[in-house]
Amino acid sequence: MKLKKHPLLFWCGCGILFLAVLIGLIAGKETKETVYRENTAATGVLAVGITESGSIAIGTEDDIFDLDISALIRNASSDSDAASGNSSTGSSAVFGEGMGGGGSMDMFSQIFTFASQEGNSSATTENALTIAGIEVAVGQEIKQGDVLYLLEEDSVSKIKEQLETDVEKARIDLEAVYAEQRISRQSAQHTYDSSVAYGEYASTEYEETVENLKKTVSNKEKAVALAKEELALYQTKLASIEESFTKSAELLAAAEWGMENVDKWNNTWLYVDYVENHTQAESNYSTLKKEKEELEDNIELAQSNIVMLEAELAEAERALARGLFTAQETYDLRILAYNTAQETYDIAIAYLEEEAKEQEEIYAAAEERWELFCKSIQENAVIAQCDGIVTNVYLEEGDTLKTNDTLVTVYDLEEVTMTVSISEEDMTDIALKGMANIILTAYPDEVFHASITDISDAISDSNGNITYDVCVTLEGDVRKLYQNMTGEITFITKNTEEVLYISNRAITRSGGKSYVKVKEDGKIKTVEVTTGFSDGVNVEIIEGLSEGDIVLIESKVSD
Repeated sequence: MKLKKHPLLFWCGCGILFLAVLIGLIAGKETKETVYRENTAATGVLAVGITESGSIAIGTEDDIFDLDISALIRNASSDSDAASGNSSTGSSAVFGEGMGGGGSMDMFSQIFTFASQEGNSSATTENALTIAGIEVAVGQEIKQGDVLYLLEEDSVSKIKEQLETDVEKARIDLEAVYAEQRISRQSAQHTYDSSVAYGEYASTEYEETVENLKKTVSNKEKAVALAKEELALYQTKLASIEESFTKSAELLAAAEWGMENVDKWNNTWLYVDYVENHTQAESNYSTLKKEKEELEDNIELAQSNIVMLEAELAEAERALARGLFTAQETYDLRILAYNTAQETYDIAIAYLEEEAKEQEEIYAAAEERWELFCKSIQENAVIAQCDGIVTNVYLEEGDTLKTNDTLVTVYDLEEVTMTVSISEEDMTDIALKGMANIILTAYPDEVFHASITDISDAISDSNGNITYDVCVTLEGDVRKLYQNMTGEITFITKNTEEVLYISNRAITRSGGKSYVKVKEDGKIKTVEVTTGFSDGVNVEIIEGLSEGDIVLIESKVSD
């Protein structure tokens, strides 16, 4: 059987379908709830200024590993040789005795010379630091002292041990220098005292030396004269004896002739007389011969003695000539040392102090290297040297840490800036160090304060319009700001007097009038207000509210 269509039923069905669809749409549509945030009318000063739009720029800073490991580690023999005898203790400055003993003759030898040597650094691959782990990630906020990377313990402990050894050696060397200098100072004082003493004695010493030399020459001259007198006496005696000796020889010869030519038997008396004469003549001859020979020996000895004494006299005269020069030179040096004793002492002490200073610097440098290492490496970890938000991490596990490696890059929160272009006519009240307020779109109810840190040179466009790029640096807590956040900056040119104000967001406008919602006794009512100046965040209320009134900022929250 065929059914017949009924128009009423058709339209009823359509209506039911439409209703079902409508209910479904209503049920599926998102609902929003109205919420209120309270704002209290307050009295204060609002800033008046020039407002421009701009965006945030955050500078970046690289945390560089500037620790030179090769420069930290030094040879065992480096830094100082002061304790091993490279310094003079001044023992050479002790005076000798008398003119020949040195005294303060060479006063410059009394000045102590010291030397300290820096050894060559002994960098090897064994001194490298190796990354064992990464403790930081992009987007993480870090502060100075936070751990960036973990290091292999062995690579750290080896360097620490060497650095500690360097510090201890430098300390021992410094103590050795101090101990040595106590002796050197005593020697310097002795040098000073001796120079003064010898200077005061110099004139007497000179006179005594010259007198002794002249006395020696005089004695030698007397000895030569006596020797010559003795020779002359011997020669006179010899001449006298030679004449008697010749006569005795003639008498002896005559007696011998008579004894040989007289007949002793026929002329006995005469022969006896010759015999007696011969005996007497022979005795005289022998005596005179002996005396003659002795005088000849004495003359020979006297002549030799004269030659020797004349040589000694010549040497004494030469010694006198040399002695006069040396004595004068010694005298001059004594006086010079006397006159410069204080200066010499001061120079010696200055050298001592310079050596101590050099060794103190070596010790300080060793400590500084140790402290620098401890500052950069703490508990087997590389420590951050700056604050900020990490934007890049550069090292990986197993990498060798080298000097000038970039550890991380961070936002430099001390360089959060905004730069806007200001027309020439608005630059009248804008100057470096001037103040500005910034309202960011992301934080409409918060005022960020800034100061003007840079103004560019004039910029001219194709139409001849002059503008200036003015840069401000934000102050205070800027950690929640990000690159390129937008907002408005107001350059403060003057401040209002005390006025009543509320948040701009509490104002609604309709038909050219301004209204606020006020909460009174738990009820909300709308109140008309008269507004005045606005700094972008707050607005002046000229009429309609009183200080302490609570107004409501309306916003919608989706269900």
